[in-house]
Amino acid sequence: MLQDTVLRLDEIESLDPIVVCNEEHRFLVTDHFDQISRTPQTIILEPTGRNTAPALTLAAIHSAEMDSESIILSLHADHIVKDIVAFRKAISLGVPLAEDGGIVTFGIEPSEPNIGLGYIRKDLDHKNYFSFLEFVEKPSLEQATSMMNSGEYLWNSGIFMLRSSLWIEQIGFHSPKILNACTDAMAKGAKDGTFFRPSKKQFESAPNDAIDYAVMEKVAGNVTDGPDCWVIPLDAGWSDVGAWSTFWIEGEHDASGNVTAGNVHTESVNDSLILSNHRAVAAVGIKNAIIVETKDAVLVTSMESEQAVKDLVSNLDEEFGMLKKHHQVVSRPWGTYEITDFGPGFQVKHLYVKAGESLSLQKHSYRAEHWVVVSGEATVTHEQEVFTLKENESTFIPLGSKHRLQNKASEPLEIIEIQSGSYLGEDDIVRFEDKYNRMKPQG
Repeated sequence: MLQDTVLRLDEIESLDPIVVCNEEHRFLVTDHFDQISRTPQTIILEPTGRNTAPALTLAAIHSAEMDSESIILSLHADHIVKDIVAFRKAISLGVPLAEDGGIVTFGIEPSEPNIGLGYIRKDLDHKNYFSFLEFVEKPSLEQATSMMNSGEYLWNSGIFMLRSSLWIEQIGFHSPKILNACTDAMAKGAKDGTFFRPSKKQFESAPNDAIDYAVMEKVAGNVTDGPDCWVIPLDAGWSDVGAWSTFWIEGEHDASGNVTAGNVHTESVNDSLILSNHRAVAAVGIKNAIIVETKDAVLVTSMESEQAVKDLVSNLDEEFGMLKKHHQVVSRPWGTYEITDFGPGFQVKHLYVKAGESLSLQKHSYRAEHWVVVSGEATVTHEQEVFTLKENESTFIPLGSKHRLQNKASEPLEIIEIQSGSYLGEDDIVRFEDKYNRMKPQG
């Protein structure tokens, strides 16, 4: 979906995109850009999540430093847009409004009383766009039904366009703590190739707030001393994949109204979403359910309760808390690794090393490693020795030994790595050489 978001901009006059993401997703993001042969202008790495208002503020500060008159288009990477031509037409319509100093958002005609979305109350009709008077965030079902029936409201798509300088001005006026924290974080941050790391200490002092709450609700309808605020209707097959029900709505339904994917078997199941990524999932006698199976977790909820999933995740106790921090498949600049098994004193990883890439020259203080080549050809450095391993060949890296794994071939390299030791954390690493400038213990 990140790739789709970037590709939507192909015929819109714009600079290379600025991406704001979590530090842990940095290599996943670069992989996605590589796959579509695109280059981000900068990837700003949030040390911790602080919601959309601080994220946009980081991007606006960076954009304004390059061009004080720049116009920013804020896009989420979890939107579906089916009609790209209509999307581009709406964006083009908003450019002159933003150039004239306005705040432009894009609204969707409601098709149901959705309580998971925000609503925009529109005012004067300017043929292709409206001024807007009010933002209403995630109303009750009764409110949502009333607003939809009135014809005065549009869903808030979460897409915004305005000058970077105007956002900085408005966030500074309405939420100065966010601006101060982000300004200090950028000033004390560090550039690392395409990546920019804001200062963690400064950024963590930013309040956790969304664009809508921090600014948009406060400027809506303020025609006296605020900027002009415009909403452009967007009829482009838009959906926000902020909820699992969106996959059910957008998916291909069977005769019982179910959307399924993977190894799924159903009996007397109706109007449900069931997704299996690895294991077989069997369901009997249920309706309006959501079941999502991955290697490390299974989610089961009703359609009616899906909005409570965020609360569930935030309340996970220590036993399940690791699920929020670590995924089984982890992206690195050289490829990916997947944890396939673990227990006291051991861990098994499945490594995929891209053609021409290399892990760092490194050592570990608490673990030894066994490598087995599944496919491809590995170039191994072990202390002063350099040698080649082919399919079904293996080697042992003792605790404390300096070592490196390289793929000098034109095909991907697949390795099974068995780790053993008293501590198996990713921070047990000392790097001596690294082509990706990761000389600190970041994995």
